[in-house]
Amino acid sequence: MGGGGICDILAQRAVEEQYKQAKSANQSSGSYLFQLKLIVYIVELVMDRPENYYAILGVPAQADNETVKHAYRQLARRYHPDIAGEEGAIEMKRINRAYSVLSDVERRRNYDTILGGVIDLRQGGFARPRPRPHSFDPSEDIEFSGLNFFSSKGPLTVGTTISSSLGVVTSLNSAHTGHGLLIAAGSLDGKGMVWQITDDTARETVQFAADPTMTVESLRELRFSSAGRLLAGWGRLHLHVWDSYSGSRLWSYPLLQRTVPSHFAIDIALMITPDGQHSAQLALPYLPSEENRAPSAWGVRGTDIVTHAADMAPEGLDTLFTCTEENFENRRFWAIRSRSLSEDGRALVTLSCAQLPHEKQETVIARRWDLTSKARLSSKPRPHITTSLALGHCADSTTPYAVTTDATTVAYVSMTSKILLCDMLNGTYSEIPSGTMGSSSKLAISPDSRWLAVAREDSEINEGVIDLWSIPTGQLIQKFYHPWQISALTFAGRQMIVALTDGTIQVWK
Repeated sequence: MGGGGICDILAQRAVEEQYKQAKSANQSSGSYLFQLKLIVYIVELVMDRPENYYAILGVPAQADNETVKHAYRQLARRYHPDIAGEEGAIEMKRINRAYSVLSDVERRRNYDTILGGVIDLRQGGFARPRPRPHSFDPSEDIEFSGLNFFSSKGPLTVGTTISSSLGVVTSLNSAHTGHGLLIAAGSLDGKGMVWQITDDTARETVQFAADPTMTVESLRELRFSSAGRLLAGWGRLHLHVWDSYSGSRLWSYPLLQRTVPSHFAIDIALMITPDGQHSAQLALPYLPSEENRAPSAWGVRGTDIVTHAADMAPEGLDTLFTCTEENFENRRFWAIRSRSLSEDGRALVTLSCAQLPHEKQETVIARRWDLTSKARLSSKPRPHITTSLALGHCADSTTPYAVTTDATTVAYVSMTSKILLCDMLNGTYSEIPSGTMGSSSKLAISPDSRWLAVAREDSEINEGVIDLWSIPTGQLIQKFYHPWQISALTFAGRQMIVALTDGTIQVWK
């Protein structure tokens, strides 16, 4: 952890000082002093794990709010990236994180409680910190407003901040309506909230939750209908549809019969039909019929396109047609990793890992399907592949994946330090040198395919940092800094929406 060596020295000095004071007060209490020394050392050790926010700001644990604010302002003037550059940005992130906790009464109380309280030798034990009054005058903080969320110069500026009670947000989605921007967030425990943002003000509209009778799992993906009337969400085991205006769950569908290795393996598009009805179109792993006793492994060789009335609970889902990647009887390896529908349901993009002829290693295959084409002399849909790209070795490709809402651009991690971008309309691809990508990294592409947002969380330095890349030029155009880790990332048009592990949702506009 940053500053660990300094904090270790301070902890040791504190232990020695506490020991000297106790020894001078009572020479005969050897056992008591040993226990006291042990307690002090543990407290100081905990304060250094993960970070000692008081030490970062250079204030004592008893500092009042004005002292904390003054220390923060002094450090901000010194380390703000516009003054200190990239190195200052790294330190500024730690300062912001410390200030966001110590300047808030409830957060500071929780933080102090986790640390174990403050040692008071006169009382011979722990003294819990008392609530500190906290007043806020916006006119005082104009110079430093938004410094908890700051960025280098670029096309986006800090916008609305939402403080949710969801805990760790695992998924985000948005929809533009006549009343403003709708933002939906899903959490680790299968619950979520919807906010409406109007004139940079966020108003919570509804809460929603997965079916409690099913296995509780996190909501890993969310999808709004085009007008924001309906909302779908899923993990690996179940899919749910809600009325986003009331938060009521309309229906749920178990995925246990399907071969669903991850939440990337399915997708849903919520649409309005020409006659004004809400329709749900799903892309699911192929499920053999009961008459066809095929192995379940066939599910990763094809995609069932399923349609259903979005506001009615299904007794069963009938397959409209199947997009077959490879002959089911073929013994060569083939596995669809990701399925993505365009928001209008007219196209499907699949990302697969396959064993091709004359290739020793498995290859990444990206395909785009036209789902609207029909066979000659027939009104039945006959989907066909419009683009197919061989993109390198599967062993070199990893999650996360990102696809635009119109299913024209695909992004994924290649060689652990590059982002590979596929143009599924023109059949071309390019690379962006992102730097090392960890397992918890996040990707998002703007709907117009102009921006790529990359959250690299492979180390303490990159925690909470997002790089914004220009896709046409391949240039890094802006960096964003947040006081906590990034847990979810998406775009709403030209606005970037970021969820942090403390439950905060930040909009960059």
